[in-house]
Amino acid sequence: MVEEHKKQELKRKKVMYTRLHVLWLAIFLLFAVLILRLSVVQLVDGEEYLKKAEENNIKKIPTVAPRGIIYDRKGKELVTNEPIFTAMYIETNHSDDVKIEMAKNLAELLDMEAADVLEAMDVGVNLDGQKVEPKQPRYTLKKIKAGLTEEQVAKIRERPEKFPGVNVVYEPKRLYRDDTFAVQTIGYVRSFSGSQQLDKYKEIEEKNPDEYLDWEQVGNDGIEYAYQDELRGKHGSKLVRVDAQGRIVEELENENPEIGHSLYLNLDETIQLEGEKFVESHLRKLRSWEMGRYRAPHAKNAYAVMMEVDTGKVRAMISYPDYDPNVWQGKISEKFLEEEIKYVGKNGTITSVPPDVRGSSNPDVEINRHPWSILPMGSTYKPLNILMMLNEGIIGPYTGFNDRGAYHYARSTNPVRNDNSHAYGYLNPRTALMKSSNVYMAWTGHQFYRRTGGEDGDALDILSKYNQQFGLFTSTGVDLPGESKGNEDYIDMVENGSNSVLGATVLASFGQAQRPTALQLAQFAATIANDGVRMQPQLVDKIVDSEGNVVQEIEPKVMSKADDIKQEYFDVVQDGMELVTSSGGTARSLFRNLPHKVAAKTGTSEQDIPIYDGDRFVRLKRVENSVMVAYYPADDPKVAVAAVVPEGGYGSRGAGPIVEKLLELYQREFMDKKEGV
Repeated sequence: MVEEHKKQELKRKKVMYTRLHVLWLAIFLLFAVLILRLSVVQLVDGEEYLKKAEENNIKKIPTVAPRGIIYDRKGKELVTNEPIFTAMYIETNHSDDVKIEMAKNLAELLDMEAADVLEAMDVGVNLDGQKVEPKQPRYTLKKIKAGLTEEQVAKIRERPEKFPGVNVVYEPKRLYRDDTFAVQTIGYVRSFSGSQQLDKYKEIEEKNPDEYLDWEQVGNDGIEYAYQDELRGKHGSKLVRVDAQGRIVEELENENPEIGHSLYLNLDETIQLEGEKFVESHLRKLRSWEMGRYRAPHAKNAYAVMMEVDTGKVRAMISYPDYDPNVWQGKISEKFLEEEIKYVGKNGTITSVPPDVRGSSNPDVEINRHPWSILPMGSTYKPLNILMMLNEGIIGPYTGFNDRGAYHYARSTNPVRNDNSHAYGYLNPRTALMKSSNVYMAWTGHQFYRRTGGEDGDALDILSKYNQQFGLFTSTGVDLPGESKGNEDYIDMVENGSNSVLGATVLASFGQAQRPTALQLAQFAATIANDGVRMQPQLVDKIVDSEGNVVQEIEPKVMSKADDIKQEYFDVVQDGMELVTSSGGTARSLFRNLPHKVAAKTGTSEQDIPIYDGDRFVRLKRVENSVMVAYYPADDPKVAVAAVVPEGGYGSRGAGPIVEKLLELYQREFMDKKEGV
């Protein structure tokens, strides 16, 4: 009995030990799995988890680099930077309710809408607490508002618990002058996020979305856009530690930003500013009753360019009306985008800009009743017409024609007439330019048409070739974006069947079937003065680094040469343009205060503007535009000028005084000082 009991006890202990062994084995295996998992976390996934942990308390804050400075030719500052306070948001782990409450507090302080603040914070929730899709990664630094006052900065820093995640940093802001110096030429900046409709930035965003900061200022027009890569600096950064409230408590590393390269322009501050002021007062005078029968009540716009003949350096570029480029800083008002931008957002010297009809009862209707900035060049084309006819053998240097005031080139059309049907009598190429005879030009155009094969000939192709040789209806090569090539209407009117080759050729001979830009007109005048050598218009003289070291000198560039035209033909045209400003010429009342003679050509272009009632065409309204080109001095050309005044009337009355003023300024600022006067 006792023996049996011992056997059962031994058996029970054996079962118990077996169970204990299984339990210890299970415990061992469990610990082995835990240790293995911990090793994986530490050795394999540790870096990722460490990064996530650090993101909660260590942030890399970019330091935006200031853009380069823009100077005039003498080194006077045109565009600079100023440091401003900016509110930035670093997302915290607070609840959505806390973030919404913070947005409301900040909106009240910064005079913003709470919804706009929350949208800038980009925390994935709206003002109603509803989830929305964030636009940026969670831990990206977000810009809320730039340009904070010192009082606003103090309140944010005094009550950090009221504004969790909000920090105030310095940021460079582009600063433009109050005098609106050459604003359409220089351009403006906007945030990168607001500029992605532009091809340059659209491509960057697609290829390298991290290259630009969303709030970084980038060039949107003019020099600012054309030289974006040069003006943009190299951003720095700060590695900082933040607390649970999102406040920066420690700066760990600092990499300073590098300012962008600066530009020295060829624009002269004095000529540009005084020219702009004169244009404004001159247009006001043109619209006044003081002008008597020469009054131009709708003359509200003007465009002028001055460039040096042998270098292409642009000394003045005026597009009026101008505007304040600082309007682009921050959020743009809907009113500005709807009502103002169409008048002030583009450079009318290089592209087509609508008339300034602000203040009219219905500008959408009124805008169809006035010419835009690109308009028929009128009689300013006549020098090239004479040059072409000489070179093509249609006329010789002394070929005469009796101008009786009208020329019939086809039975079924109205004759070409001079101004007021004036008959100038016997003319040669020089006096035809002097008197601005439409009849003489139409006669040469008719002979040219016949000589080149009539309706099946190549008159228009030859015409287009000469135009492009002298900078018309082709790229001038200017270092600005958005340049228009103008309109060769003499081609369009044949292609659409509105006129014959004969009619188009004759109309083009005296400038009524082609519309160049003001810059093309200036390059055209300079090319005639330069005996057919066409220079690239250049706005930038040199690029320098932050230490003032020259990075690049912009050298003069020849665009083309009219080597196939004899010098004696240039002499004929140049003599004729000089006669324009002499007694008996169309510009005889101008340039009396200049010590040297001026070679010029006035133009009064007629233009038919279609008037619509809704979509229904009503009638054509004929307007007279004022155009003028000139170079100076006539016997040793230094500079060429072109001016255009839509609806400005006679060339000598509307555009002439602008050309005169700019040449007087050039004489004073360049020639007098060099001559020691």
